[in-house]
Amino acid sequence: MHRLWIAAVCLAAYGTGQAQTGTPSAQTRAAERAAIADKRAAITQAQMAGEQACRQRFAVEDCLEDVRNQARAELAPLRARELTLNQQERQERAAARLQAIEAKQAQTVPPAPLQAHTRKPPPDAAALEQTQGARAAEAAARATQQRQRQAEHAQRVQAQQAQAAQRQQQAEHDWLEKQRQAKERQERVQAEQNRQRGQPLPVPPAGATPPER
Repeated sequence: MHRLWIAAVCLAAYGTGQAQTGTPSAQTRAAERAAIADKRAAITQAQMAGEQACRQRFAVEDCLEDVRNQARAELAPLRARELTLNQQERQERAAARLQAIEAKQAQTVPPAPLQAHTRKPPPDAAALEQTQGARAAEAAARATQQRQRQAEHAQRVQAQQAQAAQRQQQAEHDWLEKQRQAKERQERVQAEQNRQRGQPLPVPPAGATPPER
């Protein structure tokens, strides 16, 4: 029952992280990693206690296998969540690098030419219009490229989050299947024990002399 509670808490924590808008902050992820470490330690301790109890029972190997399968099933969602946190941190670092590059590019403006001591003639109106049009076209092209990069980044993030959710769903399915198999094995072992305890003693052959008192 204790191990089932740990798994439920882990799945609830994952669901809460998914429901939040945006990527969790670094402080939130650090707290979640600490919680995962605590849960992993509790699962390991429960596994050790279960293995110790198995050595006092009938069918030791089957019991040990059930305990270890149980521990692996409970650890799987924790590992899946850790992978999701790692992916989120990589995405944050990539986004920060992209923003730094874009900010640096935006700040790189060619220096203004030095004013000559002599007054220059006013620029030709057609040339000025052409220059302004070229600058506007360059600005529009840069804005289009930036929007395209942001859209590609958003698509990558969405695909990675979908993969992480699929891995989590598969881990939950595997855990439930292992739970079912472990329960069936335990029932078979219990039935075999009951059958052996319920068998009558062998009937002595006819004419056999009872043992002397």
